[in-house]
Amino acid sequence: MHKLFKRGASAVLCLLMMMSLVSTALAVEEDTTIPMLDSNQLKSEWKVDQDYTLADPAPWNLSELKQVVDVKDPRSVAAYWVWAVCRLADNYDDGMAMMKYLFADIEPYGRGYTEGGMSGKAGWDTYFNERLKSPDYKWLVRAYFEGATKDNGMVPARPLTIELYYNNTNTETINAQSLEQLGRLNIVYWVQSHAGGNQVNLTVSKFDGSDRWYITSGTSSTALYYDQRSAMNSSQLAQAGSAQGDTSTQAEHNAKYNPAAANPFVDVKNGDYYYDAVLWAYGANPQVTKGIDDTHFGPTQTVTRGQCVTFLWRAKGCPEPSSTTNRFVDINSSEYWYKPILWAVEKNITKGVNDDHFNPYGTLSTKHIVTFLYRTMGIGPDGYDDGQAAIWANNNGLLSGTGLTVDAGVDCPRGGVVTILYRVLN
Repeated sequence: MHKLFKRGASAVLCLLMMMSLVSTALAVEEDTTIPMLDSNQLKSEWKVDQDYTLADPAPWNLSELKQVVDVKDPRSVAAYWVWAVCRLADNYDDGMAMMKYLFADIEPYGRGYTEGGMSGKAGWDTYFNERLKSPDYKWLVRAYFEGATKDNGMVPARPLTIELYYNNTNTETINAQSLEQLGRLNIVYWVQSHAGGNQVNLTVSKFDGSDRWYITSGTSSTALYYDQRSAMNSSQLAQAGSAQGDTSTQAEHNAKYNPAAANPFVDVKNGDYYYDAVLWAYGANPQVTKGIDDTHFGPTQTVTRGQCVTFLWRAKGCPEPSSTTNRFVDINSSEYWYKPILWAVEKNITKGVNDDHFNPYGTLSTKHIVTFLYRTMGIGPDGYDDGQAAIWANNNGLLSGTGLTVDAGVDCPRGGVVTILYRVLN
């Protein structure tokens, strides 16, 4: 009996020791493997319906995207993801590069992920490559941005803004399944098309050990291209297929993303009173002026009559004159200022120096410049002889900080004329 007791005690002691070891092992495993992500990391401002506005102009390529997207904000990642998919229609390689940067393939039952997608396609279905070749489909993604309507060719307003709706149910459901087990914190937004009303959920995830968010819903890109053509009539569909979805220019992109390329002129420096105006004139669409050569603007050179009306005509969008009748013997149809001069005379902005001469190489004074703009803006029919253009210019500070005055005897330099144009028309 004594031996049995000793054997029983030994067995119990061994069992207790084994349980202690197992408990210790489990405790160690729990401490090292359970992720430390917390759903409280979802900020309150993220969990509401809201408009999210992209940079203007919206990025064209990966380099530009990296300058404006906030990868630590799931709203920013979701909004720029829609834009990246939209960009595919204009430039497939740039759109795909941006998608890969924003997307991560996840291990379905594991904690790992691969930036850009394990397939390298960022969740993109190659079937839709065929759709990009057809104008009937390429407008579909831009329909998710505000201002895109069936009547304007589904062209969104600038700056691009998208409505992000917080999907509370899906967010909580996914986090309950993956937060502790897989070390993945998620938030779900949905976006809606202004064409056929198609709704697409966008799952944005952050992984244990990472401080940035990724799109992880691999089907969202194809869902954004869901066929909604039946919501539009034939004329609306034709307009949407032919409309230019992105109206930004290379000059605008240079100005925002690559300032060194935005100013090619060695004689225009930051701090010059005409600096912003010259960059505006050079980067406008249509371009107001290229400068006197590739690297010089000639800001101190006196503007000529032909140059001035051309600047004004381009700044107004290059309107066609209603008549091609030309009464001036010193201009012809091969010259760049031909249409601008016909338009300016037709609109009573200027009459020429006499009945049959315009004198395109003649110089202009500051008084002439403000008078041309006074008439262009429809403020009054004359402005020059009655002095009203000078009063208007001074009251509105059109020459403020330029060192110039409104004077018939003061020649207006090129830097001055684009500055006055910029202040009035921009």
